Amino acid sequence: MPQSHKCTSALNFVFFSLFLVLAILLTQPASAHFSEGTKVRTILVAEQNGILVVYVRAPAPLVFSDLVGKAQVDQTPLESPFLRYEATGTGNRYRLNMSAIAQDRSSFETRLTEALVFSQAGLDLSAKIAGFTVHMQRPQSGFNSLSAAKAAIAEPTPRLDPLFGQAMVDYVVHLNSQDPMGILSVHAGYDPLVPGPGVTLDNHLIDARISPPVSLTAPGQLETPVVIDGSPLSTFGHFVFQGALHILEGLDHVLLVIAMALGVGATRKLIYLVTAFTLGHSVTLIATFLGATPSWPWFIPAVEAAIAASVLYAAIAAMIQRSGSLLVFAGIGLLHGLGFSFVLGDILGRDAPDLVPALLAFNIGIELGQLAILAATLGIVFLMKHLAEPALRPVRLGALSGIAILSTWWIAERINGLVYSV
Repeated sequence: MPQSHKCTSALNFVFFSLFLVLAILLTQPASAHFSEGTKVRTILVAEQNGILVVYVRAPAPLVFSDLVGKAQVDQTPLESPFLRYEATGTGNRYRLNMSAIAQDRSSFETRLTEALVFSQAGLDLSAKIAGFTVHMQRPQSGFNSLSAAKAAIAEPTPRLDPLFGQAMVDYVVHLNSQDPMGILSVHAGYDPLVPGPGVTLDNHLIDARISPPVSLTAPGQLETPVVIDGSPLSTFGHFVFQGALHILEGLDHVLLVIAMALGVGATRKLIYLVTAFTLGHSVTLIATFLGATPSWPWFIPAVEAAIAASVLYAAIAAMIQRSGSLLVFAGIGLLHGLGFSFVLGDILGRDAPDLVPALLAFNIGIELGQLAILAATLGIVFLMKHLAEPALRPVRLGALSGIAILSTWWIAERINGLVYSV
């Protein structure tokens, strides 16, 4: 076989493989930017009179994650003197047993100290509970400053037994540290539980040992240690990474950028469209954190449906080679900025102490992720144009058709969710 035919066959195989990967990717559902099942644990580190102090606000199940995980694996009931089982007309559930906690505070405090392990220089620090309280559900008051954490701990425990899945536990731990201002790491002391469908877990970590405080986030249950070092630079880098990660993991955002690139190619018009899109999502990302968006229950599902519709528009516009006006893509940017703000609200919290640099870093991360998608898309188009030009048009139309089909499916899914939220 001539060398040119071998080269063409190899290239066809490569591009077919890429197309197949894209087709498989397009069958995956796009994760929503906001989940009502998001559970947040807040950890605030402070130094008081030479003592390293940690304030924690945790969903009750994370305090009992070892027992919950064991019950999930063994398919057995939860067993703890601090939990009360009750049967209802619609099913079975657990409540925190407040009388049992009051009668055996020392054992409950031991459970709190063992839920998280704090270390410095590779050595675990001994911990002592200096106070705790329980809330029926997540309080409206913030937990983003030392004064707010102190006020929360001072609140009385409820007389009624709160539902286990809704209760929050606030507690303060004094750590035996020779260097209260030194680098601190934290990880889970208990085995992880398996979150229910639609439930995600995040950790907000605030270092209030410096002024102004800095914050970062960590997903999951802290199975691996997370470092708290009080460095504004590392925190800035953390949120740059989060912004890039979000756009790369958000399939609807990725496909919108791909459709834009396939629509106009490496031209000056693409620069204009991307700039309009960037300005749009920057405006709503910032405005949302300044409280400029409504809190209606149907608002987030409506935005998610509109984002899916914008992806469909971009795909169809690219197929018929009508790229759309700058105002249209600025409007699309406004929609996607709302989507970005929903996820940033989950991982940062709108009452974070270092909100402005976190917003800036997150936005920079989004732009870096966006540039990476554009570079990858245009790079593939460039290679195909020079090495397998006859395949470029069908692959381009196939990719855009796949994007259009998937976004249509998302619209139907999200409109269904919107109907249920009204």
